[in-house]
Amino acid sequence: MKYSITKILNFGAGIYSKWVERNLGAVYNKIIELADLNGNEKALDIGCGSGNLDLMIAKILDKGLIYGIDAAPKMIEIAKRKAKEESYKIDYKIGNSSKLPYENNEFDIVFTYLMFHHLNYEEKSQTIKEIFRILKQNGRYICFEFGKFPGDIFHKTFLKLSSGNSGLIHGLYPAELIEKNGFYIEKQIEGPSFWKHHHTTYKILMKRGD
Repeated sequence: MKYSITKILNFGAGIYSKWVERNLGAVYNKIIELADLNGNEKALDIGCGSGNLDLMIAKILDKGLIYGIDAAPKMIEIAKRKAKEESYKIDYKIGNSSKLPYENNEFDIVFTYLMFHHLNYEEKSQTIKEIFRILKQNGRYICFEFGKFPGDIFHKTFLKLSSGNSGLIHGLYPAELIEKNGFYIEKQIEGPSFWKHHHTTYKILMKRGD
């Protein structure tokens, strides 16, 4: 992730936390519904932001463990504070999604939401490889991400001028990277639209067998 993005996320961490509380409650509920948690999983939230989803998961994982990682130190600071206020033990780390500080086959379930648009194309690919590596063979990966940008002239111009190697021109969540990196889609449903034309999708991804 580019350093400038991390600076922006740090600067806007407080505002982002408030926006999440107002706008993503229904999204988090759907993510948790799709996760179908049984209460004893070891779960990881990549790009955890200010930790709102983690608090909801922690209430379900009475015998499990929840971990969160984010590149922005300010986001982790807020997430830790919230967990402490709610008396939940959540293991937070500052780190990069393309080089996760966890063991192979460590997690039962991994979450990402509205994270991939921050990554360039190579980082997207490496992140999915890392998720495959840390998931157990029967583990599942729940993601909620933007679809392709609209094709109107404004967005075409925006992509041409600003995307560079951001991966936007390849799709915010490139479908080819799913199969290429060892996953298959078990379930996919359409999510809400933000600002009327930025469509989203929920996916449940599973590791392919050897």
